[in-house]
Amino acid sequence: MLPLHIDVNNRQVLVIGGGKIAYRRLVLFLDEGANITVISPEIINDIEDLSQKKQILWKQKKVELSDLQQAFIIVAATNDPAVNEWVSENVNNHQLVNVASDMTKGNFIVPKSVKKGRLSISVSTNGASPKRAKEICEHLSSQFDEEYINELDRLYDQRQLNKQQK
Repeated sequence: MLPLHIDVNNRQVLVIGGGKIAYRRLVLFLDEGANITVISPEIINDIEDLSQKKQILWKQKKVELSDLQQAFIIVAATNDPAVNEWVSENVNNHQLVNVASDMTKGNFIVPKSVKKGRLSISVSTNGASPKRAKEICEHLSSQFDEEYINELDRLYDQRQLNKQQK
């Protein structure tokens, strides 16, 4: 797999499922400004809170083919592998799909990531061990202190000035 960082701001993200894994995935996209719809007959309290605050849209139902059509990114994170697989088989070729129960059924995975200012660190073990990916990511991120992060901000500002002067 090719590691990429994708701008999801104002993009349609569809999360199918209403449990803890669905919540963990949707928070990543919510933090980046995505427009999120959750489809699930039932949801955990954390997702319900986001729905009540109008931060996400929750459709209380089972997923249907028409639900998949407009999404840029689809996360299949139900507790039913058959539903997750059905989702992966029914997306369009131009859509990105993550299948939480079986990474081989989707076309992207969600790596463990940490953001500190402008620094983004992402680590994947390509499904071998999400726990190990988390450990590696935390170890790497601990090596960059506030001074380093501030220096990145300064470099960014300088780069923007250079671009304007061209």
